[in-house]
Amino acid sequence: MKPARAKPLRETLEAIEQADLITLGPGSLFTSVIPNLLVSGIPKAIRQSKALKAYFVNLMSQPGETIDFRASDHVLAIRDHAGGRLLDCAVVSTSRITTTLRRRYAERSAAPVENDIDMLRELGLEVIEADLLQAGPRVRHNPAAAGAVALELAIRGRDRRR
Repeated sequence: MKPARAKPLRETLEAIEQADLITLGPGSLFTSVIPNLLVSGIPKAIRQSKALKAYFVNLMSQPGETIDFRASDHVLAIRDHAGGRLLDCAVVSTSRITTTLRRRYAERSAAPVENDIDMLRELGLEVIEADLLQAGPRVRHNPAAAGAVALELAIRGRDRRR
């Protein structure tokens, strides 16, 4: 990372402190999610925040990045790069991905992420299950469904902060 010891903006730390909900994902684990945790002070600020912290687990693996990663592997990578436990819950999709889509993604060495719920719970996470798949020719999170889950979690986070 350049600079190697990037510092967060004061406003970022304040937003983390005042948040009801902090979400990570969905997104490329090593190129979108984890880079935020490499900024000095961000993991500590998230850890100290009274907000509820949730990770939206990816629906599909990414070639060259997360092949054969289960949901718990994603969480463990976040934990490793954050220097310890960071999350309260994992949001996983219960949606069924069609055989046609699975085949299309398999041609690019991608597959659905296995939601190893028992392992997520062993890691101390609450698991939230929801139908999150958007209908269409590509495997993507449905923004409305993910937003509804985030809203519920934000309400819980607000209550927790009080």
